[in-house]
Amino acid sequence: MKREPFERLKEAREEAGFDSAAKAAVAMHVPTSTYNSHENGSRGFVVADAIKYGKKFKVNPVWLLFDEEGGTKYQTSLRGQVVKRTSEARKSIQEIDVRAGAGGGGIVDMVNVTPNHGITISEELVVAEWEMPDSFVRGTLRMEQGFAKIMEIAGDSGYDPANPGAPGSVFPGDRVIIDLRDTRPSPPGAFAVFDGIGIVVKLVEPIHGSEPPRLRLMSRNPQYNSYEVTIEEAHIIGRVRGRISVM
Repeated sequence: MKREPFERLKEAREEAGFDSAAKAAVAMHVPTSTYNSHENGSRGFVVADAIKYGKKFKVNPVWLLFDEEGGTKYQTSLRGQVVKRTSEARKSIQEIDVRAGAGGGGIVDMVNVTPNHGITISEELVVAEWEMPDSFVRGTLRMEQGFAKIMEIAGDSGYDPANPGAPGSVFPGDRVIIDLRDTRPSPPGAFAVFDGIGIVVKLVEPIHGSEPPRLRLMSRNPQYNSYEVTIEEAHIIGRVRGRISVM
């Protein structure tokens, strides 16, 4: 029988050698009340929490959250990357760090816009790898492993506070899965875009009849104004195909 995330969290904590939830919370610099609520099931935990707990307890954060059939429970950590025992039927997708160089523009040197308008992302930005069933990556998302990236949503522009349940909304701490092959905003939709400072997720639509061709970049949160750029200025990395979130 499939268990709940809080049950797996308790199991991981005990197997890691922590004889109480309080001791584990102190070791991770997490408020004891917060960790207790995650482990007793009174409050769900999000992706960022799962990554922190997985790193401390040396288990796969995907296993903590979802316990997918055939999923890998254990992990070791090296430079923040999750190293897994993989199987033939599963795919590994890199997560890139959108916070790298925050405040100093360091990410500019790690995201390179090539002359033919391609995008290359430095391996230094890879912070983790997520293992997913091949049937999900190829079948449901219609993506190829080598053309997929995952990134964390860091701000509040991805949802409307007045209508947070609207389809397509994303929240701080969510991860989105990006298709690097799909950079054409037709049809319009959500895309990861490099704006010269960092990587952000915006709603992108073409402005028909504009010359030179222009795009409109919008946020779901109405407090942020939309703006227009030329196609050459946009630096679209890829279309958002999926979301990893915890209810």
